[in-house]
Amino acid sequence: MKAIVDASIVAKWVIAEEHSEKAATLLGYDVLYAPDHWQAEAVNVIWSKVQFGDLTVEEAEPRVGLLLRAPIVTMPIASLMKHAFTISVGNSVTIYDSLYIAMARHHDVPFVTADARLLRKITDVSLRPLLRWIGDLPAVK
Repeated sequence: MKAIVDASIVAKWVIAEEHSEKAATLLGYDVLYAPDHWQAEAVNVIWSKVQFGDLTVEEAEPRVGLLLRAPIVTMPIASLMKHAFTISVGNSVTIYDSLYIAMARHHDVPFVTADARLLRKITDVSLRPLLRWIGDLPAVK
């Protein structure tokens, strides 16, 4: 199986929170993809946990190292930007989020996210079949 994953998924691999177990099952997929900006977004999630006192710097640093070694095949964002811009403008979502969706369309692979707000904002019905909410993945046994 293949999937596009975003920072909301990848962060759950190193921070225990709701749906972390389901996110971990994605590590068993044959290939995981993300635009090459995913690391900055995922590390920013850890940074915010430090800023809000949920993690200490000492707890955060090894998590950053784990993220940077995640088994994700990246694609340069420049090749996705034009399509991502169209998605962004048409659905009122950030260009950062639109890059994942553009990549999903490019590869014809599902995009799995834990960002429910993002999924609600996508109004383009042609994109909906590519989108997957982490909560809808099969339960972990």
